[in-house]
Amino acid sequence: MNRNTRSHRDRRRRPLARIPTLHETLWLSRDHLRLSRVAAHKRHGISPSYLRQLEVGERIPSPETLYKLITGYGLSDGQARHIRELRYPAEDLPPTDKLRQSVHENVALRNHIQDLEGRGVLAAYVDPMWNILLATTEFRSGMPGLEDSECIPVWLFSPIAKTIVIDWEREAAHSVATIKGVLGRYRDSEQAHTLLRKLRSHNDFHHLWRSSCNVAYGRAASDRVHWRHPSGEPTSYSLTVADVTQPPHIQLITALRKPYSGPPPD
Repeated sequence: MNRNTRSHRDRRRRPLARIPTLHETLWLSRDHLRLSRVAAHKRHGISPSYLRQLEVGERIPSPETLYKLITGYGLSDGQARHIRELRYPAEDLPPTDKLRQSVHENVALRNHIQDLEGRGVLAAYVDPMWNILLATTEFRSGMPGLEDSECIPVWLFSPIAKTIVIDWEREAAHSVATIKGVLGRYRDSEQAHTLLRKLRSHNDFHHLWRSSCNVAYGRAASDRVHWRHPSGEPTSYSLTVADVTQPPHIQLITALRKPYSGPPPD
């Protein structure tokens, strides 16, 4: 048998979407490269027996071992950050209702969103799971049906989103990559389990989750999103996501309308 081929005993069916764990993510990183543990050893110098212990959760890698795995597999910055976060305890996350209340009670945040509303800017405060905490009317008008879930990723996998979002598969793939990072960081929170439970009903979500190991944190302003304006006109938006320091665990999304620069719309 070719040493780069995974042995029969090591074959696993790629799991359906679930809360990330360190040991499974390490296995998926190797599986994605189609490496046996022996072949992986040649890349990072970690013995096959110790690698098996890491991949089944019997051992926790040291930071030095984690570095060897990250460099040996050639992981991206997002994947490396994800794995490092999984090694440490999950971050606490207050309930969405509590975060929503804190936004509504914060005069400065309310005034800022009202100012953006007056300027016709698409803007919303969201929690790390991209649940809507407070949004401008313009933001909501661009996402009809958002009120059904009050969650951007859940809306993105709804039928109506596919008629509005141009290059939907690209945006959905980026959303899944972002969700993986968020679920890993807040993996013990009720919100993480609630979000995953809602997304599990969509076959497209499962396919994108299983077909890639990509993990994303943030988005470059130059990486524009392309949607159909409520008027039906194809429109590009420059998206900015900024952390709100007080109260914590809140982000402000703003989308500035730009001349259309996306792929030819259907």
